[in-house]
Amino acid sequence: MYYDDSVSRERNDRINKIIRLIQKAEAKNEIINKTTLQKEGIGSSATLGRELSKIGDEGEKIITFDKHKLTFKMNKNWKSAKHIKSDSLLDYGSLGIMKSLLEQYQNTPLYKSVIDKIEELAEMPIEDFSRIAVPPKPEYNKEDQKKFSKIFDYMTQNLKIQFYYTGRWHGDERKNRVVRPYQLLLDNGTCYLYGYDEEKQDDRLFVLRRMEEIRLKNNESFDLPADYEFSLKHGFSKFGAYTFKEPVKYKIEFYGNTQIWISENKWAEDQVLEVSKNKTTLTFTSSQDDKILEWILSCGPDAKPIEPLDFVQRWKDKIREMAKLAEI
Repeated sequence: MYYDDSVSRERNDRINKIIRLIQKAEAKNEIINKTTLQKEGIGSSATLGRELSKIGDEGEKIITFDKHKLTFKMNKNWKSAKHIKSDSLLDYGSLGIMKSLLEQYQNTPLYKSVIDKIEELAEMPIEDFSRIAVPPKPEYNKEDQKKFSKIFDYMTQNLKIQFYYTGRWHGDERKNRVVRPYQLLLDNGTCYLYGYDEEKQDDRLFVLRRMEEIRLKNNESFDLPADYEFSLKHGFSKFGAYTFKEPVKYKIEFYGNTQIWISENKWAEDQVLEVSKNKTTLTFTSSQDDKILEWILSCGPDAKPIEPLDFVQRWKDKIREMAKLAEI
């Protein structure tokens, strides 16, 4: 919010804290003056007086003192002051993340600390966040917390782990897996472990709620590869947590009203859009095969895959299964 490159970082931080406190008090119609500000740990009386003078009526006119109500408030034209920067509001993606964080920590002991940090990062009073909304998302399974903590502890020490796992495609069959844990991924209400499966000799994702009896593999350690991050190997497209062999090129045609939606968003780093009156063709690279199939099926008759051919066949097979289920 406030930044003057001619003064120290500490002084900029103090001034920003004063501005946030005055904004908060004004929003709640509360009295805030030098006496109440001194209780906020901003600095000595002399330091506080110096900062108030710098941004007050005799200085940059960011704040003003209401002599009738005996309280500070924001000056009417404070946003046009020389050292007020409002670029952070342009990053609405970050604001959405902060709003989600606020909702996640509500009614917890950490809520006050989260509010203070978010006010600092967003450079706006917390009351203004009521005007920003994030649609409800699936909640993470609270039973995963102990597993998350245990895995995180082993993972940061680069220790191999083993556990019994029930895979998505193997019914009720439990298998003992030995894994080099790389990262924990949080995606749309599900927590995953991403790591190297020693039996498969390849990277795999494991859903935490299906992992049982998590333990160390004889205290064996491993060397963390330079390219261990999920996004480096599977971040070509933006369809969530999923791994599928090597990245391949996809080509999909979209029709009807779906064309507008497809054109408005970024689906992959290398995406190419070809737009015509009757269709929009999207070409991109991805390793997230199943996720893309679910995505296309959700578009109904407004999406048709063209490449790769084995993916097109999977799409057709799935439609046949759906038609059979619908007794068409």
